[in-house]
Amino acid sequence: MPRSPERNQQLRAESVRRLLAAARATFVRLGYDGATIRDIAQEAGVAQGLLYNYFPSKDDLLRAVFHEGARDVAEAFGAGAPAGSAAERLERVIRRSLEIVRERRDFWLLSYMVRHQPRTAEVLGEELSAWAAAVRVQLETLLEEIGHRDAPALSRVLFGAIDGVAQHYALDPEAYPLDATADSLVRHFCRPPSAPARRQSS
Repeated sequence: MPRSPERNQQLRAESVRRLLAAARATFVRLGYDGATIRDIAQEAGVAQGLLYNYFPSKDDLLRAVFHEGARDVAEAFGAGAPAGSAAERLERVIRRSLEIVRERRDFWLLSYMVRHQPRTAEVLGEELSAWAAAVRVQLETLLEEIGHRDAPALSRVLFGAIDGVAQHYALDPEAYPLDATADSLVRHFCRPPSAPARRQSS
């Protein structure tokens, strides 16, 4: 009995997920330049020909992995959708962003490597810059609503802090105090500049 279009679509989506997971793991293990399509196909347990049916080149695989990670970040920023005060929304963004780092450590390890390899930075170039700019705009908007007069500069500080926390946690998850760091970011950024700091309950 032939498969339905819905079943074919489901199988295709499962294949793409498996290939992207294999690409992330292989890029982290071998580096982007060192990894080959054959390595990725072996990691995924598929023939090279099947991989090429989905992704014509290694560059296309890297872009797809990046887009998948960017969707995770977009989901985190969806946590800041209009519900509650700006401070509450920014707190949700910060906490969810760092939860995603814990859930998707492999992507953040790859992200760290990508930025230090000229070839991968060249592949992602404009997309990486556009993504970072969009994140900063959303942070700036929330910081302005909270009452920070220096929101444009502060949004870059907060973006850098979240990004730095993500990279340090990804490199040493057992030793890095992710939850305590999230609490500190919330205390420093999610209150109006004139408001006294809230004491943390023990």
